[in-house]
Amino acid sequence: MRDCCDPKRGMGKCLVLFFTIVFGLGVIISTSSPNWIAFKADDLTNVNESHVVEWGPFYGRYRTCITKEGGGTQCDKWSTKSIDDNDCEAVEESGADGDLQKLCNKITTWRATGIMCLILVLIGGGLVFAASCCQMLTCGCCGNSLTCISNVLFGAEVVLSIVSWSFAISSLKMIESSAQVTSSEYQWGFWLFLFTGTVVGFLAAWMADWAAEDSCLRGIWHCITCRPCMKGDSDDERGEPLMGA
Repeated sequence: MRDCCDPKRGMGKCLVLFFTIVFGLGVIISTSSPNWIAFKADDLTNVNESHVVEWGPFYGRYRTCITKEGGGTQCDKWSTKSIDDNDCEAVEESGADGDLQKLCNKITTWRATGIMCLILVLIGGGLVFAASCCQMLTCGCCGNSLTCISNVLFGAEVVLSIVSWSFAISSLKMIESSAQVTSSEYQWGFWLFLFTGTVVGFLAAWMADWAAEDSCLRGIWHCITCRPCMKGDSDDERGEPLMGA
């Protein structure tokens, strides 16, 4: 039987808590921001007017800028618009070409997967903190199964985060191909999500896997998956029958 206060196990539980905090804060801050991708496009009817657009998972913001005769630029206040499931349906009903509908589907995909990443982080982070409370009260003996579940959730978030920022890159590349777009960029929210949602998320999942090494769920899973090999081992231990037995 393992010591409940084993230093190696205690370090694993502290590391998973640390990486979960960094992981969670990064994903929450980045997904709550509209500063993922941005572009500036000229107006089709007024050569002195341009539109600045910034998009994030939950909402985007827009404003119009007018170039004055003296060379200065005057911009309106930002207007915000939240994500809507019917956005692409409205584009389709407007009779837009296939490329615009494809772009709308890509934008909806990375925004929706970004929101799903946030949900997984909140649930997984809550399980880690609940497990930490149990471990504090029992000297690390209880709560490992909750950490095991958070390991699965964090792993799923890492996969979804790759899907999210991949579609964000594809969307901006498609936007840049338009003749009206004069500039575009990936903003700080995108880079923060890429680093924390994927890199730190992978480390958090790894630490959670280490901390949940001796959990009950892990033990049950090993019993199910290793039953054939356990049977083979027991057969080997019996060996060959003795002559004349």
